[in-house]
Amino acid sequence: MTEYQTTNSKNRKLSLLARFAAGGAFFAIIAVFYLLRVSSKGAINMSYWFGVCGFKQRFGLPCPGCGWTHAAEMFAAGHFLQALRIQPAAAFFCIVLSLASIFALHCAVFGIDSRLLQRIFSSKGMSILLVAACVVILAGWMVNLIRTILEN
Repeated sequence: MTEYQTTNSKNRKLSLLARFAAGGAFFAIIAVFYLLRVSSKGAINMSYWFGVCGFKQRFGLPCPGCGWTHAAEMFAAGHFLQALRIQPAAAFFCIVLSLASIFALHCAVFGIDSRLLQRIFSSKGMSILLVAACVVILAGWMVNLIRTILEN
């Protein structure tokens, strides 16, 4: 079975399995944001699950992941600027996840292949995504390091 169904139109359609996968991705992202929203209201204690940052305890400086959970909670609660202030990289990735969920829902409902997925999941696309993610994470970490050093 091919990944795409052929139609009379020029647009290729995603297979039923690919559409279910896109729907699953949409609901998984929505579930993560719902969990973060519930956590922001205090119903779930995320620090119990993740604990205290060992890097920050040992060196007194934030690690690249410090502030991600709190920033994501603020983003899920609708406080976008506060999330950006807490951890810029986390806010950026929350925006990317939000856009990915919209794209996944579009693929699941309409099944139109935009060829964007082929470009993203190619080896060159994955390399670019990995480098871009590392740059964003390091930039967010630098912002937090500078902020911490200037506060002391």
